[in-house]
Parts: sequence; C-alpha cells; structure tokens
Amino acid sequence: MTAVRPFVIRSTGGTVTAATFLIATLAVVFTTHRVEAARQSWDQGPEGSVLVGPGPYEAAPAIVDGPVDGGADGVQIDDGLGGGFGGADGCGQCGGTGCADCGPSSAFGLVACGPDHCGKACWIGRADALLLWRNAPPDRPLLDNDAVGGTFLNANGMDSTPAAGPRFSIFRVNKCTGHALEATYLRAANFRSLRPLEELDTPYVLAAPGIYGNSDLTIDSGTANLGSRIQSFELNRHHCHGRHIRFLAGFRWIEWQEQFTLQGASLGGIDDFYQTNCINDLYGGQIGIDANIWGTPWFRLDGVVKAGAYYNNAVQSSMYTTTGADPASKTVGLSPLSGAFAGEVGLTGVMPITNCLDIRFGYFGLWLSGIAQPTQQLTGQQLTPGQPEDGTINANGGVLLQGVSLGLEGRW
Repeated sequence: MTAVRPFVIRSTGGTVTAATFLIATLAVVFTTHRVEAARQSWDQGPEGSVLVGPGPYEAAPAIVDGPVDGGADGVQIDDGLGGGFGGADGCGQCGGTGCADCGPSSAFGLVACGPDHCGKACWIGRADALLLWRNAPPDRPLLDNDAVGGTFLNANGMDSTPAAGPRFSIFRVNKCTGHALEATYLRAANFRSLRPLEELDTPYVLAAPGIYGNSDLTIDSGTANLGSRIQSFELNRHHCHGRHIRFLAGFRWIEWQEQFTLQGASLGGIDDFYQTNCINDLYGGQIGIDANIWGTPWFRLDGVVKAGAYYNNAVQSSMYTTTGADPASKTVGLSPLSGAFAGEVGLTGVMPITNCLDIRFGYFGLWLSGIAQPTQQLTGQQLTPGQPEDGTINANGGVLLQGVSLGLEGRW
C-alpha cells in the first residue's frame, strides 16, 4: 500500500523558543518570591513555612467509621500513613463517609484532600517547557576532499542545535481508587545542523557510493543542512498499586519528521541541489510505570518509564536538480514500513508553591528505532537527469532525544 503526502518543516523555531522561554521565565519569576519567603519562614520555624505540612506531600489522616476513643459514636481519625487513598495500600475504598470526603490532591495520592488542602481534587494539570537535544544520524559518508585526506563530512558528525517546545498533560483521578486517565501532548522544533562547505584547494567529491546514483560529481562550495522535529500525543490509563506506584497502559502517536539538503556550486557555473524528506507516523500501544521515588514535606521526586511497539506509516521524498536539466524526483511510501520501537524515561523533581500549585524540573529522554531517516535513503534512489527514476525506502534509522524540562503542576 502506497501512501504519499507533502512534507514541510516550517521555520517555527523562533516562535516556539520564544514561547517556551516565556513560560520558563514566568515560572521562575512567579516562584522566586514564594521560595525565598518559604526559606525565611523555614529559618524562623517549620510551622510557618509553605514548604511543610499540611501540604501536597504529607499523608493526611484517614477517615473511618467507628467510636471515638472507644466511647461515643462518631468518626474516628486514624493518623497513620495508610490514609492516602483511605486504605492501607493507598488504593482501597474510602471510609464510611464515602468518596465525597476523601481523594488525592496529586497524581500519586500522597494526601487525602480536605477543606485545608485543595478541596476534593480530581484533576491534575501540567505545563512544561522542554529543551531537547538529538543525536546525529547513523554513519554515512557524504563528501570527500583530498585536502583533508579523506572524508570531509559524515552524517554521524551532523550534531544539531537544541530545539524547544511545550508539553501539556491533564489527569482525571478517581478519588477513591487512585486510578487515573492521562492525556499528554508534546512538540519540539526545530533541530538544526548547518554545515557550510568552505572553499578548499581541491573540490569536494561525493563520497562512495554517491548520492542518488551519482558518484563522479564535484562541488567547490555549498551547504549541508539537516532539520527535524517531533510531536506526540498519548492517552494512558493509570492503575494504582500501593501508595507510590502506578502501572500505565495506553495508545500513543509519534510523528518524527526529518529533512536533509546538500547545495553545491562549482567553479564551472554548475549548481547541484540534493534533498530528501522523511515522515514517520508511529501508531501503537505502550506500557510503563509512573512512580513516586522519594518524598518529603517540601520535595517530591517522580520517575516514569514507558516502552511500546508501533506501526510505522512512513514516506520518503527525494529530489535532485542541476543546472541545465529538469529536476528528477521520486516519492516512496509504505504502510507499514516496519515495526518501530519507542522508549521514554523521565525523572522530575517537584517543589510546592502552594498546596495546589507546584514547580517541576527534570530530565526527559525519548528513543526511537526502526524509522526512516534521510541520510539512510541516499543510496537507494536513482535520480540522474535524462534516465529512468527509481527509489526505495528503508527503516534502519534511529534517534535519541534528551534534555531538560521546567514547568508547573496544578490541582483542583
């Protein structure tokens, strides 16, 4: 089955970067005063600080039916640590007062909400700014030059500048069981690797086995450019297991787009332009663990691990133009191209600003394999002006994205 659609990487990096850093700046400005006030209060006494209980990291008492102090009928207060979700394991049913009087105020249910906390919190919202780096593509020689004694440019040396973007999450939490439904969207653009080809004593030559079936062409100057971006949406069901662990399973869509261009000029007045675009649309299921690793009254450390298998609907489009000849192009799409894999890890530190608002900062990593990448398609195309055009597509590429996040979490 063939799938073809246009490919565009838009120059939105400036807009996305500006918006991302605006979010980060507002978060820092907003929290600086509160954190400093908290530190001063901490020095004066823990009871006066917003960083200590009752707060979103302190286990609140459970409410159960029964006599008070073995005497009159009424409500008994159990101040043990089993009160996060009303049960000793953190996921049991609420006490005799029912769901209306207990429920978690965070994704991990480390507190049973009450009138002094966040009301009866059922929703958690997160907004993070991401700053990510990607690794270079796999090994593939591109240009040789005698002046440097061999390969001048290899795809595995095209490291990209960082890309910025947002990540938004919303959780709907069951107040009695601790189970939750999560929706998350993230996007990062534009990763960019720009390599100018300065004029040397000898011209550049297309490295073996050439590009698009052309192996004897030379370039005196020019530019190699690699751009990419990612976006993802996932819908997960979280199953609470104890006070600090949630197992998750759900659907995820990941789109990885990448474009490679090589523009060269020769002293004879010949201009050559090579371009390959790849789109990978991954659809599949994932499983994972979302855990509260460590918590104190003023700090929480969360970790997440996810992995999944994906159906890859991929398209590659290649084009070659040279002075005095009509462009030669070929588009190939396969659905599915192959089975792909995606794995994600995250480690996030969380500090409270108020009982219902936290600041988040952490590490994010995402690994994709079994994808089509432009520099891995250069050998499989036959694009020579005046000759029949032919092409293939392969999925022997992979990419690692990692970076930092900064944002806010709110509960209501």
